[in-house]
Amino acid sequence: MMDNEAILRSLAVREPGAAAEATAEQELLKYVLFTIGERAYALPADRVREISFDNELHYVPFLPPYVRGYANRHGQPFTVIDLAQMFDGLGLDSSTLLILAVEGDQLALLISDVDEIVKLPRSAIHTLASEEESARFFSHSVTAKEGDVFVLNVLTLLERLERDVERI
Repeated sequence: MMDNEAILRSLAVREPGAAAEATAEQELLKYVLFTIGERAYALPADRVREISFDNELHYVPFLPPYVRGYANRHGQPFTVIDLAQMFDGLGLDSSTLLILAVEGDQLALLISDVDEIVKLPRSAIHTLASEEESARFFSHSVTAKEGDVFVLNVLTLLERLERDVERI
């Protein structure tokens, strides 16, 4: 029979790498959860520069229908993307923007509302295995209290915007 000290020593001995896995599991990643219409989405918090309410949108002709124009933020124009229009063909009636932190681009997403900013462990992050064309707009999903939420892939959105603008 083992005494208490022997039990504690045996518990302290771990497999190689187990401590690193435990530390990685405890690492928390911050996400901004928001809605577009009735659908919930997420973005890594480091991709969001600002949340802005009551914005005036300035229409720009000859752009894809999901480009709602631009918004003036602190004297800088930000291209406003309406994902409801892009994904469903139905424009969103809102003036709330997520100003994105994207190197070399000034981009904003038209959203309905920000639900919350959460810190999630790596265990709440899931890869996507879908081969569908629409799945490329999402990098992964996260499990929050609302359930599984798709995380937007900002680079894919930019690629689509560039490709569509070149066609015009």
